Amino acid sequence: MNGFGVDIKSAIAENVKRAVTEFERRDDVVTAFGDPVIGYADTKNPLFDMFFTRGLSDHPKGIYRPGSTVVVHFVPYGREVIKAGPASDKWIRAFTESMWLSMRINGVIRETLDTVGRLSSCTNTPTDWNEDTCHEEWSHKMAAFAAGMGPFGPGGCLITEKGFAGRFGSIITDGKYADEYPPLSSKQLEDIYDEIMRQCRWEGFSGVSCGEEMISVCPAGAVSQRGINRKKCQAHCKTIDQYIPSPDICGRCFGCK
Repeated sequence: MNGFGVDIKSAIAENVKRAVTEFERRDDVVTAFGDPVIGYADTKNPLFDMFFTRGLSDHPKGIYRPGSTVVVHFVPYGREVIKAGPASDKWIRAFTESMWLSMRINGVIRETLDTVGRLSSCTNTPTDWNEDTCHEEWSHKMAAFAAGMGPFGPGGCLITEKGFAGRFGSIITDGKYADEYPPLSSKQLEDIYDEIMRQCRWEGFSGVSCGEEMISVCPAGAVSQRGINRKKCQAHCKTIDQYIPSPDICGRCFGCK
C-alpha cells in the first residue's frame, strides 16, 4: 500500500494481465500467451554493480538516476508455441509479437504508476543489441535474476516459474517496491558471476561443458563440449532476425541438459 491507499503491486499485476488479454484480441496478432510473471529488484542491489563492472548490463541508476526499483515482467508463450518448439514459425512469430506486447506492457505499468504519482523510465529499445558483446546494453534477464525470478540456463535463457519460453521486459520507477538485498562480499559476487556463466554454458569460462544433445541440436555448429560460441550463435540468429540477433529467436539449446 502507499499514501494513495493503492496496493500498487496488485494494480500492476491486474493491469498487465488485462493488457495481455486485450493484445491477444487484436486482429493482427496470432500468438496466445500465458499468465505474466512480475518481479521487483532494488536498484541498490549489489548484483547490478557486478553486472555493470563485468559488462553484462548497464546499471539501472545509469539509465534513470532517480530510480529505486526495476519492475521486470515476463510473458510466457502459449501452449501452441511451446508445442511447435524453438525456431519454428510459431516461435519466430511469437518472438516478434511479444516484442510489441512488451512495449505495451511498459506503457501499462507507467500508466499504473502515474495514478499514484510515481515517476518511471523505460530501460531500452527493442533493437538495443551490442554486436561486440552479443547481448543487449541493458539486460532484462539480469534484472530478472536480481529480482529472484529464476536461474539462468543454456544460451542465456532465464528459467522462471513459467519456464523460459517468452519475453522479458522492464521499467524503472522512483517508487520503492522491492525488498532490500543483503550485502555481498567480493568473493560472493565473483562466485555468482562464475555460476551464471556456467549456467549459460558460454565458451571460455571455467567449468563449462555441453552434452551431445546440446551440440547436435544447434543448427549453427556454435556448441562444442567447451561451451557455446556466442559469435557463431549470433551469426546464425542474425539469419533469422537481422535486427535483433538474440539467442531467443532460435532457442534450440534452451531446454537441453
